[in-house]
Order: sequence, then structure tokens, then C-alpha cells
Amino acid sequence: MKGRGVTRRSGSPPRRCHRRARGSSVLYVIVLSPVLLLGIALATEAGGLQMQKERVRSALDAAVVVAAASASRAGAAARLDTARAEAVMRAVLRDNLAPLQSAFAGATAQTIAQDADVAVVTDVPAPDPFGNGTLRRPTLEVRVRVPLRTGLFTAAGLAPSVTVTLVASAGLREAGPT
Repeated sequence: MKGRGVTRRSGSPPRRCHRRARGSSVLYVIVLSPVLLLGIALATEAGGLQMQKERVRSALDAAVVVAAASASRAGAAARLDTARAEAVMRAVLRDNLAPLQSAFAGATAQTIAQDADVAVVTDVPAPDPFGNGTLRRPTLEVRVRVPLRTGLFTAAGLAPSVTVTLVASAGLREAGPT
């Protein structure tokens, strides 16, 4: 380009290098797109798994509250009917988990409810059966283990299911004079 008054700055690459750089960018996109799509798919699957876990947690929380409310007895001090609390909790948990059953791997709502660890604490203060600390009021505590399907994780070489352990509790409060 001599004679036209255009000079090339030192350090700038010639035009043909731009063409090669564009070609390598296309190659990077072609090679890295499947990796990016797999990453997005796994992130979406992890979000779905978290959502299923929260649905199970919600079902468990509702079952514990309903069971504690139906098994409580008023009087001089709040009390829990142990047998009724356990029976109601298992029945309500089974009913609450039934709509979520398609997400469970190798388990049913019935088996999860039957296998739940139930602790009815009536003599307080008492140590927390499923955690650290001390319970200061009558409490119904439940621990469940739920195997959830992982879907796309299997395609990535991970386990086809993951077992989540959830704990919920409902404590009774004594109401003072109104």
C-alpha cells in the first residue's frame, strides 16, 4: 500500500491473520458448544433436584404440623398423645408424598412414610433426638430418607438417584390466659 499515504502501524497483524482468527473462533464454538450445553443441562437438572427436595420438605413439614395439632391435648400443660401423633404423621406424610411419587427412585410414598423415624418427646427438657441441643417443650420430630431420581446425572456418569435426608419438627406452645 505504498504511495497511497496509508501506513501500517507497527505491531498490528496483517489482514490475513484476521481471517485465520475468525476461522479458529468458529472451531472453538463448534468444539465447546456441547460442553456448554451439557453444563447448562446439568445445572438445570440440579435445580430440578433441589425443587423436588423442597417439595418433599414441604410435604414433611405439613405432615408434622398436622400430626402435632391433632395429637395435642390441652390441660394444665400441653401434652402429645404419642400413638396418635405417630399414626397421623405417617398417614398425612403418605398422602402428601403420593403426588410426588414419580420423582422417587425405588420407593413409594407408603414405604417412605413407614420407614420414617418418628420421635415424640413428651418429657421436657430432653435432648433433641435428631440434632444437637435440648427440647424445652413437647415436640414431634420426624426424619425421612427419600431417594430422588437424578435423570441427566446418569448420562454424565453420576448415580441414577440421590438419597436426601430431611428432618422436621413441631413443638407445642402453651397458651397463657387470653
